[in-house]
Amino acid sequence: AEAGDTEAMCRLSVWYSNGRNGLHQDIKQGYVWCSKAADLDCVMGMADKGMMLYKGVGVDKNETAGAALLGVAAGRDNAYACCVLGLEYFYGDSGLPKDHRLAKYWLMKALELNQ
Repeated sequence: AEAGDTEAMCRLSVWYSNGRNGLHQDIKQGYVWCSKAADLDCVMGMADKGMMLYKGVGVDKNETAGAALLGVAAGRDNAYACCVLGLEYFYGDSGLPKDHRLAKYWLMKALELNQ
């Protein structure tokens, strides 16, 4: 990860966020690692950083920036980001409005990407 391996950065992000593989849980450190991956144009890093920003996990909540990153990652065919956007549009309980048409679009795209 220190050498610029974005996959390793994303793994470290998950490990820190969940306290796995011998690491103590440190959600802020998890955000640091997914942010580094996102800054290097890693789509999974963008999706993770977007979700953390959108929900305020390990970082100050910023729904606008989070939704924007999730949108970029979803647009680049990240199934996780598509699923998150679909659920957010379905429920409309955070910064995105309730929109069942967009919810269906993003959830169907997530399903297609996982087949």
